[in-house]
Amino acid sequence: MVRWLIVAGMLLSFSCFAQLNGFKKHFKLDKNSSGDVTYIQMNMVSSFSLRPYLEQVKQDLKSEIRRMQQKGYDAEIEAFIEELEESSDKSQESQESIWAVRDSLKNLKNIKVDEVFTQVESRGVLGKFEEELKKALKVLDLRVIASTEDPRYFFKRNVTYEVVTRALNFAKERFDNIPVLNLVSTIIVQVHEQVLEQRLFYQNMLLHYLDQVPEAELGLTKAQADHIFSSIYESRIGLNILESNRIAENWDSYGWSTFYGAVRQGNNRLRRSSGDFEEVGQRLSYSFFKAVEDGEKVIKNLMINKHSFSSQMATAYYYEKPDKVRRFRSLLNLGQLGLGFLPIPGWLKNQVDNFIESYYVEQRRSEGALMAYFDMTGDQNMRREIKRQLINPYILIE
Repeated sequence: MVRWLIVAGMLLSFSCFAQLNGFKKHFKLDKNSSGDVTYIQMNMVSSFSLRPYLEQVKQDLKSEIRRMQQKGYDAEIEAFIEELEESSDKSQESQESIWAVRDSLKNLKNIKVDEVFTQVESRGVLGKFEEELKKALKVLDLRVIASTEDPRYFFKRNVTYEVVTRALNFAKERFDNIPVLNLVSTIIVQVHEQVLEQRLFYQNMLLHYLDQVPEAELGLTKAQADHIFSSIYESRIGLNILESNRIAENWDSYGWSTFYGAVRQGNNRLRRSSGDFEEVGQRLSYSFFKAVEDGEKVIKNLMINKHSFSSQMATAYYYEKPDKVRRFRSLLNLGQLGLGFLPIPGWLKNQVDNFIESYYVEQRRSEGALMAYFDMTGDQNMRREIKRQLINPYILIE
């Protein structure tokens, strides 16, 4: 009996060590001279450059154009479009958006990639944007993902959107070729969003640790943990001064009440929706659980819908089709890039942009919590799978 108690204790100690080892690998506790934790920083931050994104986009476009020559490609795209339609609310807006994605993908073969990107990089717009964004990121300091002391830390440093606005206006002055201007504008917006996404991804990873591990084991006091919760949500309000004031007034409780309010909503949703699945399996985190749906073993996202025209939960992973989420996101991203080459009105382009991003942007960011789960359980294969489907060159995962 004593031997089994010793073994159980060793296993528990090993589990705690694995949890803390993962936490320390990803995060650094920044302390003041008194030894109090003042900031949480992520250990891996990409040094900003436009080059990784531009190279990825060019490579993706060229690969897709080559893929179009393969047998079965048209059938794959039709199946992709059919799945979008099946999960939509069948409104006119959803149909317009889905058909525009289809037309955009079919038109990719007409893009002369090298020629277009030579034009994109020829007028100094992207170079100026890169230089100004680098300066703004120094003010923001992407390493910091939460503050324990300043309830307006991120509000006061919300400077990068001004850089984007100036860059978009500058691009309009420099380019008279509309498709090229559209592509430059998409690059500016996408790069900005994906760079900041590093912070959001790691914040969701941190939320999983805070939810699963006692704060003392992470080296935090309860007050510090509460403030970290609040700081994470403070970073997501943009320039909403009223919400900033509310957070400052409720600094001790705003974050955890917001977080656990969302958790309760997710729990209620799972109870209401459990009949939609053949099997509801293991809960992986506050946001994810395993299930069997339509005969397939999947990981579902409790907090986020499949897209803006769907009330169904998003699917984070298909065990029998491990490449499906990555491929869907890749096609949507390519469809978004190609929209600017279609002769469609601006209002429709904006509508389709919003639809496409609703399918993968928040989903991708939320998967930081899923990555943390597999990190804590030591599942290296699933860590690689989730990393592979992020399709964001700025999110670095060791």
